[in-house]
Amino acid sequence: MAVSEAKKKANAKWDSENMATLACKVKRAQAEAFKSYCAERGQTSNTVLKDYVLDCIGEQDTQGGQQNAGD
Repeated sequence: MAVSEAKKKANAKWDSENMATLACKVKRAQAEAFKSYCAERGQTSNTVLKDYVLDCIGEQDTQGGQQNAGD
């Protein structure tokens, strides 16, 4: 089932209002090695980094939403 243009627009608006991108620069070879590391574990680099960030701040990802670990 295709996603309508209206839904794509609504998703993009929500993302721009509620989400932020964290980034860092590493050497290309390091980036490729990290991507390989993630692939070997069956995960994307985004998932591994996101899980690490949430772990650092004491939160967990619960089905796409963030929840404080103390809740």
